Amino acid sequence: MFKFVLIASLLVSVALAAPLNDEIDQEEKLRLEKEQNESAQYQFGSQVVDGINDGKIQREETREGTKVTGSYSYNDGFVERTVHYEADENGYRVVKEDMEVVGDGPVFNPQGQADVEGSLIGKYSIKLDRTDDDKHYKDIHA
Repeated sequence: MFKFVLIASLLVSVALAAPLNDEIDQEEKLRLEKEQNESAQYQFGSQVVDGINDGKIQREETREGTKVTGSYSYNDGFVERTVHYEADENGYRVVKEDMEVVGDGPVFNPQGQADVEGSLIGKYSIKLDRTDDDKHYKDIHA
């Protein structure tokens, strides 16, 4: 019985002390998060040129500290739209938007290929695979 009371007392003591440690840990976490945000840097891009379904999507983004700049665009066979943006302590905002009419809609090309490129994934291409009804596409690594 004495062991039970002793262990229960120790557990209660630890539980009561935990919030103080959590507050210190939380303050340290917030300080580290602020420091990391202010010194963060990255740059990436990706692009898909779909010569099968007649489409294109592209994205680029750069971060320097708390400022992010970038753009994304798409072409769906009707229009090509590009949006340039930035985000910082004042929030996200579009700084420029371009749109151009490019046609009467997408044109399907069963002999075409889709080229995929990304800063983290490299480049590859795919084509329609008419020999495999379950798969539909085959990777043809460019």
